[in-house]
Amino acid sequence: MLAILEGEREEKHAHIPARDIINRIVLGGTDGVIESIAITAGLNGAGIVFSAIRLAGVAFAFAGAFSMFFSSYISGRAEQEILRKDIARERMEIETEPDEEKAELEALLKEEGYGAPEIETIVKRVIGDKDLWLRLQIRLELHQDVANLEVNPLKGAGPAGVLFFIAASLPIVPYAFPITHEAALLASLVVALTMLFIMGGTKFTTLREVDLKAGLEYAVIGGVAATILYAIGHFITFV
Repeated sequence: MLAILEGEREEKHAHIPARDIINRIVLGGTDGVIESIAITAGLNGAGIVFSAIRLAGVAFAFAGAFSMFFSSYISGRAEQEILRKDIARERMEIETEPDEEKAELEALLKEEGYGAPEIETIVKRVIGDKDLWLRLQIRLELHQDVANLEVNPLKGAGPAGVLFFIAASLPIVPYAFPITHEAALLASLVVALTMLFIMGGTKFTTLREVDLKAGLEYAVIGGVAATILYAIGHFITFV
């Protein structure tokens, strides 16, 4: 019955919001692959020489990686600032309007599925520890964790930027070999769609439980982007 309270105590410092970091890393990787395969496919369709495709691809990978790093870092800082203000407001309301906050907590616990006797027991335990009350209120009301404030935004921004560069660079590799435009496009697509399937299906968490649907969705998106840009590039050559 009091598992919700035990969870708050045990995870006060141990709970690291890695989910948000993983989301940023996956975003960086998928963006890198999709945008890279789209750009190289478009240039391929236009019949651009491989050296120019490689140059454009590498330049894009560097620019995109820096953009991903800074945008992810700024976004993380902004989210922390918003959370910091929310926590300050909730703390003030607990101090100045305890009855209203108690009623709000009871309503939130009811929404979580707790019965009246359980709610009464939990509330009695919580209101005696204002730090615990604040953490529980933030988690139930805002679906956030106070521990998020302790996470350095660089932990998500750095890997996201690095993975963007790596993911954007790999589809360019086939253009380093003396093969036809069609063969290079096919090889680049295989590399890109395989990476998208892995990133979409595993989210870099485990290879034991692959989400086939998510993996296929990511791969299809990449394939559609490449097809559209290739068609546009091919069309341009006739204009």
